[in-house]
Amino acid sequence: MKNTLIIAKREITRLRSRFKGRSRLIILLVIAFAFIISYLVSQQGFVLSRDFYVLGVSPNSPIPSDERFNVTSLDDATGRSMLHEGNIDIYLGDNTAEYRSDERSQYAAGALKQYLEKRELIRISNEYDIDEAFPLRIELNYLRAPEGNLDTGTGVSLWDIIESTETTTGSATSPVPSTTTSTVVMQQLDRFKDDGGLPEFKAEFGSDKEIIVPSLMNPPIPLAQVIIAFLYVVPIFFISIFFTSSFMEEKINRKLNVLLSTPVTPFEIIIGKMLPYIGYSIISIIGITLLLKGNILLALAIFFPIMLFILSIYLMVALLYRTFKDQTFFSLLAVTVVTMYLVYPSMFSGVSDLSSISPLSLAVQMYKGEVFSLSEYFLATTPMYLVFAVSMFVGVRIFNEEYLMGFRPLHSKLGEAIYLAIDRKRLYISMFVLALLLIPVVFMVQLASMVVAFNLPMPFALAALLVISVIVEEVAKSAGIAVLLQNGVVKSFRSVVGLSFMAALGFFAGEKFLLYIALSVISETMFTTAVFSTGLLALPLVAHFVFTSIVCLMTARFGMKYYPIAILAGSVIHALYNLYVVGVIP
Repeated sequence: MKNTLIIAKREITRLRSRFKGRSRLIILLVIAFAFIISYLVSQQGFVLSRDFYVLGVSPNSPIPSDERFNVTSLDDATGRSMLHEGNIDIYLGDNTAEYRSDERSQYAAGALKQYLEKRELIRISNEYDIDEAFPLRIELNYLRAPEGNLDTGTGVSLWDIIESTETTTGSATSPVPSTTTSTVVMQQLDRFKDDGGLPEFKAEFGSDKEIIVPSLMNPPIPLAQVIIAFLYVVPIFFISIFFTSSFMEEKINRKLNVLLSTPVTPFEIIIGKMLPYIGYSIISIIGITLLLKGNILLALAIFFPIMLFILSIYLMVALLYRTFKDQTFFSLLAVTVVTMYLVYPSMFSGVSDLSSISPLSLAVQMYKGEVFSLSEYFLATTPMYLVFAVSMFVGVRIFNEEYLMGFRPLHSKLGEAIYLAIDRKRLYISMFVLALLLIPVVFMVQLASMVVAFNLPMPFALAALLVISVIVEEVAKSAGIAVLLQNGVVKSFRSVVGLSFMAALGFFAGEKFLLYIALSVISETMFTTAVFSTGLLALPLVAHFVFTSIVCLMTARFGMKYYPIAILAGSVIHALYNLYVVGVIP
């Protein structure tokens, strides 16, 4: 521990030396600009669809004041002609609105309809008394269920919940005085008049009681909450870049070799260099949460695994590559992939339970005032904790001068990393552990694939999901054995079959563990059945063993240059098996 703290202190000193003079000012300006842009977007300060549609209006027609329309005054003949030629999206005559059958013109008509509905609501509110204009109000009460199970006949009924709530808090459905509801409606109406079409953002937790008017409500799209949740991730990315660049600098200057010559373990070096950046990330999480008046402990629980996940990816980038050019390219690639994995599912928060794979969905729920279960938390964060553990294990095993300073292609570096991670005195146990360790990576790829496939037509969705899933699985199970074959450690077909069984067993054990967590949150669908063979016990283990044996035996027979073909063959058989499980193949 003492060595770790010494290395961490040294890393802090090195980092401070990089923030001198103009560089400090530039970095602060970049951070300030990023926060200002994010804040303006979250507050709807930018109208992204300004002048998006071209609207032609007749001389006697009222002119819409919506910023989405670029309005042009035209006579009837010219307006209809330009509409037919596609020069304008919609033509508003004296009493009619004309549009084409193509998608753009249809969307323009929909935007105009939304505008007219909004103006009509504003007119009604101005001409009639508030209690007459908006007679329908809904009072939402969030009831806390007592101990019991609603699904069983001997458990607690919904009526019991309502009665218990009425006993503790008064009437759960008691009407709110008219003056109170009128004030609430007026407040919603004021927001509605100034609304730019985006959902309202509130960085606060919801109350137990809320009054809403359906005609004044926005669609439940958590865009603003997703933007604010991503605000937490931006400084973590920024800090991680400094971490990997510092690592690369010391590796190129051979200062890591000096550290390796001292009585310090690779684990102490990695943790010592990473510890300051973990501290800076935690400070940024706490600072943003205080600014948004959120729950600090809950925010740390959500964003701490994200921080570890991002740092683990940047650690592997620093260890695998030798030049700043390669490091920059793959760092940007990592930013893109991780951002897609975090942000894209969270956009469907409240719409699809597949959104639960991203921890940002938990942050969206937190700032919408909603609660999430432990199962949802574990589904979103467990793979990230495990990926961090895997990267630390591999990082320690490959932390030697020969590997760090070697120039080789990416596939060669990955193969060597796997070879160094294997305990060659305990090959069977190593294959079991290696397949088990690679499960989180495979699981994250499969879940992300499901989110993407969920938005495609069914035949294409199922095909894309099967192709990605089976290839990733077969590579994960067979990579260790292929590396041993390449290095001449394993030579007999009997050993290949035995190692294939251990790899299949480790993969099966890890898959079922994470599947148990996933199915407690994600509904069982054709997608989950196709990927995970849900509901089956021994058969998937036998199938994994067969597929892995095919890949590895083909590689042992024909050589490593045919390994991609062996993967393809095993994947085809695996995909046919999955289609049989789903019921596509009788």
